[in-house]
Amino acid sequence: FEETDIPCHVEHGFWDETYERWRGEGLDPEVGMPDLFSISDQTDLFKHFGVAKMGYIRPHIYFLPPFKSEVIEETPDYVIIRDGNGVTAKTNKRNASVPQYLDFPVKSRRDYERVKERLQPDIGKRYPDNWSEVARDLREQDHALVCTHMDGFFAFPREIMGLENMLMGFYDDPALMRDIISDRVDLYMTVYEKAIRDTQPDFAFIWEDMCYKNGPLLSPAFFREFLLPAYKKLTGYLRDMGIDTVIVDSDGDVLKLIDLWLEGGVTGLLPFEVKAGMDVLELGREFPTLQIIGGIDKLEIAKGGSHIDEELRRVIPAMVKRGGYCVSLDHWVPPDISLSDFEYYVSSVREFSGKA
Repeated sequence: FEETDIPCHVEHGFWDETYERWRGEGLDPEVGMPDLFSISDQTDLFKHFGVAKMGYIRPHIYFLPPFKSEVIEETPDYVIIRDGNGVTAKTNKRNASVPQYLDFPVKSRRDYERVKERLQPDIGKRYPDNWSEVARDLREQDHALVCTHMDGFFAFPREIMGLENMLMGFYDDPALMRDIISDRVDLYMTVYEKAIRDTQPDFAFIWEDMCYKNGPLLSPAFFREFLLPAYKKLTGYLRDMGIDTVIVDSDGDVLKLIDLWLEGGVTGLLPFEVKAGMDVLELGREFPTLQIIGGIDKLEIAKGGSHIDEELRRVIPAMVKRGGYCVSLDHWVPPDISLSDFEYYVSSVREFSGKA
């Protein structure tokens, strides 16, 4: 919400299929696919287009030692794999972006007690051997926004239990859910202290993805009861560590949860999916202190030309005037968008931002 010479343009990420399409449309082969969990001098899509990158810091925050990864079954059409987190998933080889999840390591209190040893905050094992060099590079680079990446208090239980088991758990075993969430915030407060002190990150990033097009997957009442205490504890810790900006990532219609996130110490959200009814102009007025990243309709950008101009004209001038806004599509850059249209979009963002 301060004066800037030009608003920040930051994209969330690029799908692999987008990169492959652009390579076929003439993208310089020297331009690499970005690694969001690595900051390097390589020219990737972010550097190539002059768009800000969110560079994530994430120590190992899941099972140590990991479970044994193994292929359970493979055919010409699909493969079933159990990964290092003990999750079994079936992946269609022709469409790998959305696997079918078949099994998870935690279904009950007994399961959780059995795997808890693998979720202890053993800091020495949760950082790479070259951490000092990694931290130095993060402090000294000037092309990426550095942020601590954490799986949120909805996202983490879902990752180890599966969505259905987790949602039923709030009814069937609320004490277990409280323990899982409480243990998670304690692990973050122990493990991330070293990362924060060594890298001086720009903000904290919490991945949740707990909404869909019709609203939250968890009721606001259950959010208040189960998640809000953990958010308050974590954001208080982050502020004590010098991090004042906390951004939550959730797809879908997030409207019913915004007040709760703000009460929990969160300062901003992304990506504000237009197809789910998220209009950043309306939300910006309703929540005047909320930091907003996104809200540019990716489907309109994919139409090219005048559609790009119209969408940017709809969003950028008003949001720049409001402040507290970073220009971004309302999700990762999809393969629907051609290389030429993305180039036009990036240049038009600069033009509209300069005018605003």
